[in-house]
Amino acid sequence: MHRILPIMDMEMTMDSLDRAIELVTRWKADRQKQRADVLSRLDAVMRECQATVQVWQGYLAKPGAPGDQWTIVSWVGPDRAKQLHEINLRAKQNVEEVCRMAGPRSGRFVALDDDVIEMAYRMLKPGETGVDAAKTAVQKMQERMDYIRGLMQRIRAARTSSPGAPAKAAGKIMVAKKSPAKMTGNKAAKPAKKKAPPAKK
Repeated sequence: MHRILPIMDMEMTMDSLDRAIELVTRWKADRQKQRADVLSRLDAVMRECQATVQVWQGYLAKPGAPGDQWTIVSWVGPDRAKQLHEINLRAKQNVEEVCRMAGPRSGRFVALDDDVIEMAYRMLKPGETGVDAAKTAVQKMQERMDYIRGLMQRIRAARTSSPGAPAKAAGKIMVAKKSPAKMTGNKAAKPAKKKAPPAKK
């Protein structure tokens, strides 16, 4: 069970965001401001991802002395590890806010989310060096940025196509209102005969 937790957590993070954006794409056309707020939050996450890449690339540019075989932080140093931790706190806050704005159906999964940012606190794998871990971190962050760009594109695409939806709904309502009116008219046509006046005695 413990061996598969890291993979499950990663899926939870992506799934939680995906649920939130799916709900946002279904919003009506009159919620443009809320859509803009969600896009702004996702853009903030993108900036934190870019900052993370810069930290890892900064280490790769000047790796320094090798660390031990157990932890990444012994290779990258405590200052970079702390910097990555602070970036992650800001990114996670924005992700949580996106889920909250989308509604409880996505917000309830936030507590299960893994960290968006690749930090330096995990253990090294057998045979892995700090340099290897840094290269992996950069690759993962690039993938996550591509994913977030895709989420943002989904929102923008839904926003441009949403104005046509209310017209279809209105058309259905108008058709529904016409049929009872015809039935009422038919009923009114039958009792049109006048009663004959009573005969004179």
